[in-house]
Amino acid sequence: MFERTTIKLLCVFILINALVWLPYLLLRDNLPVYMSAPYAVLGFIQTMPVYLLNSIGFPGLLLNNGQCGWGWCSPSTFGYCALLVFWLIVLWLIARLVSLLASAPKKHGARRERD
Repeated sequence: MFERTTIKLLCVFILINALVWLPYLLLRDNLPVYMSAPYAVLGFIQTMPVYLLNSIGFPGLLLNNGQCGWGWCSPSTFGYCALLVFWLIVLWLIARLVSLLASAPKKHGARRERD
């Protein structure tokens, strides 16, 4: 379950995610116009699970319980923690899948040699 290759891949995926968001964190006020739209889409995609979970009935994920008038409420502190856990689980599952797919030919080839 927690194989070494899975943990290494998970760390690589977390590092890639951090490197993608680094320019936004460093240049937030001086971000070039051509970079604002991709970060807006990426941020929307990464926060969408909170809105989906709130719509199916998980309370406390949005500020003011989702009652923000015409606008979308931002996630609460609990919502950001839920996002962190959600994306860590998703990245771990992807790392696990890649690890299993990478090791499958080796195990399958060893079985053929024995037969």
